[in-house]
Amino acid sequence: MISPNVEQRANGAARSMNDVAQNVSQRVEKFSHDAGERIGSMASQLQDGATEYVETGRDYIRQNPFQAAAYAACAGAAVGCLLTLALRSSKK
Repeated sequence: MISPNVEQRANGAARSMNDVAQNVSQRVEKFSHDAGERIGSMASQLQDGATEYVETGRDYIRQNPFQAAAYAACAGAAVGCLLTLALRSSKK
């Protein structure tokens, strides 16, 4: 038979471990909640920056349509040349 003193100590240790587990659980929950909020905020900032970047590009194209078309043509020619070179070297 277990003595009352040992049983009291065991129950006290079990309650203490339960308290520690609950504390850890609450801390993990708070950490994950805070991390989620930070990630959401960062995603929102990234989206705002990208939207602003796109709007700046569209404004530039509206103000300089011929220059923008020339840049697009040059970029297309450069990509075409690179693709042609890449496909030729892969066939050899």
